[in-house]
Amino acid sequence: MDHQSLLSSMEKFGTTPEEICLNTLGVGADKIHENILLSPGWFPERMFLTDEIEEIVQSSPLFQYKIWNITHQNVDMTYVKTGFGAAVVMDVLLLLRLTGRCKKILFVSSVGGLSEELGIGDIVLPVYSACGDGASRYLSDDFLSDTFGEKQYADNRFFSILTRVTENVCGNNNVKWHFGKTFCTDTIVAQYNHLEKIVGMGYNSVDMESAAAFKTGGMLGMPIAALLNVSDNSVVDNKSLMNRRTDDEQKYRRFVGREVIPQIIVGCFNSSL
Repeated sequence: MDHQSLLSSMEKFGTTPEEICLNTLGVGADKIHENILLSPGWFPERMFLTDEIEEIVQSSPLFQYKIWNITHQNVDMTYVKTGFGAAVVMDVLLLLRLTGRCKKILFVSSVGGLSEELGIGDIVLPVYSACGDGASRYLSDDFLSDTFGEKQYADNRFFSILTRVTENVCGNNNVKWHFGKTFCTDTIVAQYNHLEKIVGMGYNSVDMESAAAFKTGGMLGMPIAALLNVSDNSVVDNKSLMNRRTDDEQKYRRFVGREVIPQIIVGCFNSSL
């Protein structure tokens, strides 16, 4: 699938890109900025001040996406909270591509650690993410073909920018960051039965959406990369998502989310591809 085939398939069933935007995202293309932030679960107040945030869609007609426009340090961006799972992230990227406006996309979310090196609150930049989801199959011409385990990569140029900016910002703020080898799962609870195998395959982190996001962006020519924040670590005692993290760990994670990640976002969006 590429942009033209996506557009042609939509038009075949009697609709236009503008109609699609209004009837699915709940907003016209003219309201979408070139810089896009996607997050499955984070609200923008986690990273930005209230007076920097303008809500433009409270609940979209499709999937109940929440959409805001944000101006932070003179950088304009559109923020979409998608909900959890590969399918809703994949679909919003397909819809955003039809607006013809997106130039850079950062996927911002939590990630589970699968290595003792990854501390709660640390930043992870996935070099690649492996498809453990079912949604990615629909991006292939033959959707019955097995895509399970395929490695999907961030846009090379944008990832280079993200790496450089992250290194500088984290160095200035004494925050640890890591390259990620991320496995994407369709489930939170059932994944625990397979974590040992996932670790044995060489993955150091786990999330639910980044592989589908990378695959969609790559197929449609949308520069995308992922900026992840460690929420838990299943290979460290009492640090899994199902256990309580310490107050110091939570304080560090809040600092990274409020002070460090916004600096990285601005640096990436201010850099030319």
